[in-house]
Amino acid sequence: RAELLEDKLLLFKMAPPPEPWDPPHNLFLFWGGAPNKRFGHSGDNLRQLMKLGHIRGGKYHDPHFLSDFKGEQFREMAESCCTTLLIAPMKNDMPVWTATSSHAQRLRNFVANGNHLVLTGGSLISLEFLNRYFYYQISPLSTPVLGARAKGFGNYSPGPWKKVQSPFLPGVFRETPDILKQEHTEVTALSLDSLPSGTNVLYMDPTSTPAFQTTFCQRISALHGQPPIKTLPKECPKYAALGYPCSCGTITYIGYDWHFDVDASDWDEVMLAAVEYQSDPDESVTMSPNCPSAIAPSVHEDPHAPLPPPVCPPAAALPPCKGCEKKGKKEAPKPVAKPAAKGDEGKNAKK
Repeated sequence: RAELLEDKLLLFKMAPPPEPWDPPHNLFLFWGGAPNKRFGHSGDNLRQLMKLGHIRGGKYHDPHFLSDFKGEQFREMAESCCTTLLIAPMKNDMPVWTATSSHAQRLRNFVANGNHLVLTGGSLISLEFLNRYFYYQISPLSTPVLGARAKGFGNYSPGPWKKVQSPFLPGVFRETPDILKQEHTEVTALSLDSLPSGTNVLYMDPTSTPAFQTTFCQRISALHGQPPIKTLPKECPKYAALGYPCSCGTITYIGYDWHFDVDASDWDEVMLAAVEYQSDPDESVTMSPNCPSAIAPSVHEDPHAPLPPPVCPPAAALPPCKGCEKKGKKEAPKPVAKPAAKGDEGKNAKK
């Protein structure tokens, strides 16, 4: 007993409470007819996660709600820079226009003007929205259905998906979970082979990804009065040299449904990092001439990164070596030049 009292006690400490999170000032949530806004469903769960909305008259209201893509609010957003628009899973319907209409062009202008569009999964409607209005051909993962009578292919990926550890991983995602798992059938993973040029994959398995970011760019048309032209990010420097510069923005896809918010803690961290991406001046570099760059760059520290190796001081800063020379050892005398003979002096002078 005395020995136990003399030993030092091992104290177990709990993790510190999480810091309170506030939504970024430039975050907007699409609150139209497409998402399911009923209590406990995907749209309402995302609203609670973003801490937006105040109940009034039996409905939620917030100045950061976007109710329609055709109104004056979105027109002002599309003609400015550096905002994030989050679209919850489209369960009820999808805004349908002609791909070349003014409303669809305004949506493309919104992204290309240095803004950030965040889409969610859970259904193929969000994917159709992305492909239709941004001229992509992204497809879900096609997995063969097992069974003797089974025909066709399914769109289910069992996961899990690992975070891509690369220098191109944005700093806001460096502290998110390393692995994301499939929750029942809540995750809609997309095929890696169908992703467009300029895509940065965040999580992946060998064939699919549930979360990625892609850069969408437009350049000025050579024909006066014509709408901007979609351009691959890698071709923007070429057209800029010809006098047709590009302006680019970011599209983020997170394929979770948020129908069951009980099991969504890991996906919540990824979503919170995604909506903070546009607020980081280091990460949301978009080649857009409209985005301000006066904000001081932030520093992201990776808690899992190894410590840097020790740096050796230069040789001049090292203390003098003691005992390096052997005792009693004398330096050899330097050779002394012999004086020239008298006859040689005259010869050398003549030469």
